[in-house]
Amino acid sequence: MDKKSKEERKYRVLSRIVHSYVYTVTPVSSKTVSQDMGEEISSATVRNIMAELEEEEYIEQPHTSAGRIPTSQGYRRYVETIRDHIQFKRSEAQRLTAEYDKHIRSLKEVIEKTSFLISKQLQNAGVVMWPSIDNLYLKHIELIKLKSETVLAILVTMTNAVKNYIVKLEEDLKKTELEKIVNYINTDYEHFSLSDILKKLRAKVYDISGTENKDELRNTKRSALEIIDAIFEENIENEICCNGLNYFINEPEFRNMNITKRLMQMFSEQKDIKHIMRGELPYNGIKVYIGEENGCEALKECSVITCGYNMHGRTVGRLGVIGPMRMDYNHALGTIRHLSDLISDKLEGINS
Repeated sequence: MDKKSKEERKYRVLSRIVHSYVYTVTPVSSKTVSQDMGEEISSATVRNIMAELEEEEYIEQPHTSAGRIPTSQGYRRYVETIRDHIQFKRSEAQRLTAEYDKHIRSLKEVIEKTSFLISKQLQNAGVVMWPSIDNLYLKHIELIKLKSETVLAILVTMTNAVKNYIVKLEEDLKKTELEKIVNYINTDYEHFSLSDILKKLRAKVYDISGTENKDELRNTKRSALEIIDAIFEENIENEICCNGLNYFINEPEFRNMNITKRLMQMFSEQKDIKHIMRGELPYNGIKVYIGEENGCEALKECSVITCGYNMHGRTVGRLGVIGPMRMDYNHALGTIRHLSDLISDKLEGINS
């Protein structure tokens, strides 16, 4: 047998160890691997191959007289082997697609539905990042005076997301002045993205040549810019929608109370999840982090798989699953990839 064939056989054995351990949570013996492979390789040969895999730190023996389990490095090698050959059952794809054909009209419903479907499908934590405010398209804005120099800005986007912001102004504005600002923004910038509105307002705030009532229009533009700018200031961080923590904490790996506490605190604060997902933008493809690759203490026993989703041809957010390293990677990769396509299609539909 040539060197290439030996390497391929070695990684087939690794794949069988990973697959068996994922579903049994039991250290895997050479006899089990041999049987799973239809005894095309003898137990003795499998033992020799497992010794090589252990020396290369792809598998380890949790205790004396036990079989072997994959290491984080072993999971990584397995993922790199399968990620370009993901198989996703047509029946599952059709079922998930049918979920998006139901009555969903708003961005909020799409985000929550996607997070729920990830957790239900993969029996782990499903996470979806909301698009940042600059990627949302304006349907209309309302301004309500609360008190001196303070207004409530109600932003409605093309995806029917409704966001409320308390804006502190530099000077007090009358109700009639607020109405002029509302009319100006809604008339001139309907269906523009918030980032484009901000850019255009900054460019136009002093450009009023040839226009009547120059001082009045200049003030309206300046106030409109001040309000949109304040909205951006309040939206530095993306929100994360999360479902399925009940599945997550019931995994055998997380029975240690210290691990569970760290994970619950991480999901409560969300900063580590936000850091991972925001750092990946604007990349659209799949990312897989295993164990210490996640870069934070709370997730060192976990794997995280994420993928981007699009609106108007741009990657505006990420969705993913968080679970133990002992994860069905083939199923997870296929599910996340399919749902990223579905959420993108749905958002295009309700944002048109």
